[in-house]
Amino acid sequence: MLSRLYKVFSARHPAHADLTGAAKSHPHWPMPPSLKNIALHTGLSVATVSRALRGSDLVNEETRALVEQAASELGYTRPPLVGAIMSSLRRSAQHSYLGNLALIHIASPGQSEWIPFHKESIEGAQARAAELGFKLSVFKHAPVDNRHAALNRVLRSRGITGLIFINAQARADFSRFDWSPFAAVQIDYPVSDPVLHTSGIDHHRTIQMALTRLAGLGYRRIGFFIERYKDHRLAYKWSGAFAAFQRGMPELKPIPELEQPVIEKADFLRWFKKHRPDVLVGHKTAVIDWLRGEHVRVPEDAGFFNLNWNESDIPCAGLDLEARLQGAVAVEHVVTQIHQFEKGVPAHPKTIYIEGRWVDGPTLLTKGK
Repeated sequence: MLSRLYKVFSARHPAHADLTGAAKSHPHWPMPPSLKNIALHTGLSVATVSRALRGSDLVNEETRALVEQAASELGYTRPPLVGAIMSSLRRSAQHSYLGNLALIHIASPGQSEWIPFHKESIEGAQARAAELGFKLSVFKHAPVDNRHAALNRVLRSRGITGLIFINAQARADFSRFDWSPFAAVQIDYPVSDPVLHTSGIDHHRTIQMALTRLAGLGYRRIGFFIERYKDHRLAYKWSGAFAAFQRGMPELKPIPELEQPVIEKADFLRWFKKHRPDVLVGHKTAVIDWLRGEHVRVPEDAGFFNLNWNESDIPCAGLDLEARLQGAVAVEHVVTQIHQFEKGVPAHPKTIYIEGRWVDGPTLLTKGK
């Protein structure tokens, strides 16, 4: 049964294929099997295994089935004391109110509506906060200086002890904000100063995974385009990963990236006609219509892969940046600080990374087959 699950899982998640293959010949564990053993056996993270075994809705059914079958075959049994404690904590969280959290979106000028990614992040954060016994309120904040005194007063008046800052178009300076009453975490890097605990997608590793899979599909002329503010906001992890990938894959035809404040049609088409990439990697789905207007067929003549599939307005291949999971993990991060009585600017900021997920779509072909 487990071997069949592995075949299905590996086919849909090739990034784990080597790990799952190696795991089939797992050693005999000298101690009773643990979550870590199951993680090694399946090629998943310990956190994902834990969520799967406790029935979290953040884990899909396919992954849950794989984990449960692996746990059964390895002879894993949950330590009864741990199970009792966790059950007690969950019951307490469901019936006890432990405190208030705030999710703060640093609004950009003219940005009046939530984008889908933000909506999903908020849903994940609110669901996890409720599970842990906290109420999460959402704020949009338009900075006017680096003190943010009005925001600070509102947060204090509402008894909020934990802050989550959500990614925005522009980073904000909070260097004179009074952090002393608050535990805090940011999703990606919306706060430029000070350096806070962070959770979010491992953008560098995730895009390397995507580019490797594109090359595996037969694409040899990968064209990367990005708007500058998106790359800057993430400390150039997108473009840095692309440059490192090209340097490490000499068999591919190197194409200079297109980076502009705003990707405009004329500049994009000029770049495309000059370099003729066979697949495009970027955020802007409008380029598909621009190409079709020039009689370039997608995916027959050029493929398209969306760096943020969550924001796509058309069916396409891309990266699922796991918005709900990002929100949930950020809540777990800040609640841990609260339970450990950690407040203020951290002396040693910690980062929790999540890997994005490849999503197949009609904008890619398997080349050369």
